[in-house]
Amino acid sequence: MLVEQRVVVAMLIALGVGAAGVHTYPVDRGNVYLQIIELRNPTAFLLLVYGYATLWFTSTFFAASMLGSLTAIIAYRRPARAKQRSLPAYVAPEQRSAPTLVLGERHLETTNGRAPQPSWLTIPQRGLYTGVMVIGAVGTGKTSACMFPYTDQLLRWKASDPERKIGGLVLEVKGDFCQQVHGMLTRAGRASDYTEIRLGGDVCYNPLHNDLDPYAVAYAVSTLVNNLFGKSKEPFWQQAYTDLLKFVILLRRLADGYTTLAEVYRYVLEDGKIEAEITKLKAALSQPPEVVVVPLANYELQDLATAGWRDWFQEGPEHMARQYSADLESHLQEHAIPYEVRRTKGTAWLDRKHQIEAVDRWFTYSWKRLDNRLRSSITEGIVVFLSLFDENPAVHRTFCPPRSVYASAPKPGEPKPLPPLEELLESGHVLALNFPVGLNPGLARAVGVMLKLDFQRAVIQRIPKIAAHPERIWRDLLFVCDEYHAFATVGETDPTGDERTFALSRQARLIPIVATQSISSLRSALPGDESWRTLLQCFRTKLFLATSDEFTARAAADLCGRRDRLKAHYTLSEGGQSAHISLLTGRATAAKQTVSASKSYAPHHEYIFSPRVFTELQNGQAIALPYDGLNPMPPQFCYLKPHYLDVQTSYFDQVARGQL
Repeated sequence: MLVEQRVVVAMLIALGVGAAGVHTYPVDRGNVYLQIIELRNPTAFLLLVYGYATLWFTSTFFAASMLGSLTAIIAYRRPARAKQRSLPAYVAPEQRSAPTLVLGERHLETTNGRAPQPSWLTIPQRGLYTGVMVIGAVGTGKTSACMFPYTDQLLRWKASDPERKIGGLVLEVKGDFCQQVHGMLTRAGRASDYTEIRLGGDVCYNPLHNDLDPYAVAYAVSTLVNNLFGKSKEPFWQQAYTDLLKFVILLRRLADGYTTLAEVYRYVLEDGKIEAEITKLKAALSQPPEVVVVPLANYELQDLATAGWRDWFQEGPEHMARQYSADLESHLQEHAIPYEVRRTKGTAWLDRKHQIEAVDRWFTYSWKRLDNRLRSSITEGIVVFLSLFDENPAVHRTFCPPRSVYASAPKPGEPKPLPPLEELLESGHVLALNFPVGLNPGLARAVGVMLKLDFQRAVIQRIPKIAAHPERIWRDLLFVCDEYHAFATVGETDPTGDERTFALSRQARLIPIVATQSISSLRSALPGDESWRTLLQCFRTKLFLATSDEFTARAAADLCGRRDRLKAHYTLSEGGQSAHISLLTGRATAAKQTVSASKSYAPHHEYIFSPRVFTELQNGQAIALPYDGLNPMPPQFCYLKPHYLDVQTSYFDQVARGQL
């Protein structure tokens, strides 16, 4: 402070020394020479007197200024050390009033170093709904320093509140993250909220047992086939796969109201089964079928939909109906439930008849007219994938359960069916898919994508419910996906693209947190050259850890933006008169030479963080592009907190101790 105010200090010193000097050593009025000057030239005498007094002040000021300048030169060589403050107290997730996410320590924004007053970089609740993406190369700590602590923070929030605790879906490819999530829930007192799908487990999951449109399911499967076995520039093959799967799934739903991927595989493999099923259904639906009609009040009271008979439909405003069954009639008589058997001409029968006619038209005028070799090629392309669910008994048991599992209580030793995702999520359960990619990469990706589609459908269906009942407490949902490029789907023509769900995730109260190795990983896993941009913009908060991919480094630098900085430019020029060649040196010389230097300033548009910075980040360091839900925050350094280290200890202290 004294160095910065050295001019004021010099003036104060000059004022004090000058006043003391003039008072101690005044002008000697008894000096004869001064008396003569005063008599002969009073003006000159006054100049001498006041000049003498002025020199006491000016000389002292110049001397003090020189001393201050020398002190400033020495002081600026050793900049003053600001007092370092410790991190603010870390607020445990259980004590937070709303779900928030602490990304890490916040120090200097654009400079790698310790700040005198560090703070926590926190994303509020409204910012979490816009998504968090973590991008980092292998070994940079994106799982241990991001995914583990972030998931733990959210799962611990309101863990004891049955109405507000967070439920969600966890996808991963290594096989250890699910165990970590189970441990997090156990430590939070939520061990019963954990549901896991795995081979040999006690939960089975049928990817086709949902109310998704057959085209959406078929398109997802055909896209997976193309991604697994190589992308083709010819769109015919994906169209053919989609068409075949769509009509086979629709046929199986019309026939039994239930199907599995193993059954679809058998129908695709045998043309005779498709034709025989179409003939059977056309005969059955040629006349209005007999149905059992039950009053709506009795239907809801007796819960007939889960008592072993499914596929009920609305028959008028006050009745429910189902195709006639002797077992159902006996059950109704046994429980004294009023019913009526009659033939129906309702919309359900007309819709089924229209659909079977559409399947018949496809089979007769499209599929059967194809050349045998072309049909064999289409069939072979799709059965290679579908056979994965038929040949392996463990896979078949887990992902192709019989219909009886859903119709009644499972027998001892049989897996339990996965409850509807809507019920599972609204009760605060966390569903995890523990299918390591090492077991079967293609199958793991396929099952993960189809489970993700069911989850997204359940999330989107919350939107009208939330709008209709704003007074109700709606819990937040969490989507966590490590190695996200293994499960990502996107595209303008893809009806199941992730960007469609994440664009509406804020309204559905979904908190998506994903991690991937690089933008190039997303780019290679998604169709099209620019579709990765569509997906990347859905995640407003981005964390870039160290990367070894130059494309990712350039893209990250572009996302962080540029700024105008005033930079100095120097110009040196040399001139001479009477120039000639020296006979002694053989070089050009001149009798008179001039050298001039000029300095100019111009704005320079440069990266806030250059691409090189992203390749030189240390372990546990990241560059964050945070978003608080209303306004984007400036790009800045963020120092992560690995889950195995003390959260209250500063990152720089951990580095000094060798813990990082």
